[in-house]
Amino acid sequence: MQSVTLVKPNQYSDSVSLMRLSNDVAALEGVEDVLVGMATDLNRELLAGMGAATAETDAATPNDLLIAVVATDKDAADRALEAIEQGMSKKKPGRAEAGAAGETVFERIDQVAELDEGFNMAVVSVPGTYAAHECQAALRDGMHVFLFSDNVSVEEELNLKALAREKGLLMMGPDCGTALINGIALGFANVVRQGDIGIAAASGTGLQQLTQLINAMGGGITQAIGVGGRDLSAAIGGRTMLAALEALSDDEATRVIVVLSKPPAPEVASTVLEVAKGIGKPVVLCLLGRELDADLGALELAGNLEEAAAAAVRLSSGSTPSLIDPFYDESTFPATLASLRPTQRFVRGIFCGGTVCDEAMVCFRSVGLPIRSNIPLSEAERLEDVHQSVGNTFIDMGDDYFTRGKPHPMIDPSLRNRRIVADALQSDTAVMLVDVELGYGSHPDPAGVLVEAVDEANARLAGEGRTVVWIASVIGTEGDPQGFEPQCNKLLDAGMLVSISNIRAARLAARAVTAAGAQAEAAEGRQQ
Repeated sequence: MQSVTLVKPNQYSDSVSLMRLSNDVAALEGVEDVLVGMATDLNRELLAGMGAATAETDAATPNDLLIAVVATDKDAADRALEAIEQGMSKKKPGRAEAGAAGETVFERIDQVAELDEGFNMAVVSVPGTYAAHECQAALRDGMHVFLFSDNVSVEEELNLKALAREKGLLMMGPDCGTALINGIALGFANVVRQGDIGIAAASGTGLQQLTQLINAMGGGITQAIGVGGRDLSAAIGGRTMLAALEALSDDEATRVIVVLSKPPAPEVASTVLEVAKGIGKPVVLCLLGRELDADLGALELAGNLEEAAAAAVRLSSGSTPSLIDPFYDESTFPATLASLRPTQRFVRGIFCGGTVCDEAMVCFRSVGLPIRSNIPLSEAERLEDVHQSVGNTFIDMGDDYFTRGKPHPMIDPSLRNRRIVADALQSDTAVMLVDVELGYGSHPDPAGVLVEAVDEANARLAGEGRTVVWIASVIGTEGDPQGFEPQCNKLLDAGMLVSISNIRAARLAARAVTAAGAQAEAAEGRQQ
């Protein structure tokens, strides 16, 4: 085996380009493992896991580029390094090339601001170090901003949102994963029908799930405004959420409003509640994990995303909707559960989306099952080591820690696949709970990539004479480019239980863990 590691100081490349290059090189004959990425903590840990760490890589900073190849022999390693160097040196398309498809290419945001008034929104997706500067330029030029970038400081976010408020603009983000503005999808988004329901959400995948469920229940969307995952924190104070509610209140096409958030700061939740009560339109609140001890007035409170979607569609249509879950089938559940060993009693939830991870944790907590996570609902539930699952563990692989120098797992699921296989093989794992997001921006075949991990884990488990229960929630619609039905069928063919509702998948996982624990206790009793 031949291992080669290089550090290129102060050489930046975007994570998606590096992901594609890594995938291309990994497919070369004789290449066992490859890493091309910025020297973040996570990438240096991955390098150590490959056995390719050196004193130089240990001293590298996030501004430095890491290149590591593990191959069967020196010739294969040399071919891989040559392919990496060629890939890194390819000339980027120039103005003429990039504009060949009829696009107009600009080098600076202020050039876009000189266009007519119809162009009034900037989508910013650059390294977090540079994101605030670009957003500030767009806001000063009178443009709303959708900031996809993460790793932007709280101080920068606060300054940007204060500027946006001063200019009467929306500052969506940072780390804003999803929005639907005038029917146009921004970031990760699904193809849903238009209607009269407007959404303001401090959530990405939660917003996707909500729009998907509304669509499945027959409703439609006017605007879906993402505000950024930190917006309802005490530090930010819900600045964009309040601006979004004001915009939806003024929008004549919006008849019903849904407010969605991960657990908000109590004082911010109270402010949002008071503003929502004064809107004069039906409003549904879904503040996951936050109890509201206050007068709701005419507002409706939903405990999960499915309840929020149902309430919104009922208020819109005047009738109670039903949700058809086309691939949900529990018939194989009892037999799979019966095959578990007494040591298998915990769930391992490995998520792409933070909000659906939160929703699953709220579900487990509500039935008295202890939880651990890298994005805990309370500090007492924080996982000590994010790389080591303990008990019922829920991991958000889209958290900043995992995406610093790496593409989001909805774009590149490979890092999540490694964690899925590792956790499935733990001796105490009973249930693997995962999410699959379709739509614009996501991997072209997320189910197919996930099945690779499932098949690998199942083959290794079979060698040990055991199995686990696989449960997946699929966020997608028939209009999504990946193909909703074919994606679900891939999961079903791999032996997974599939639901279009994350809360249903979480509840099934909770039932499985409870039953597994009961089986284990019964087995222990018989042994005594």
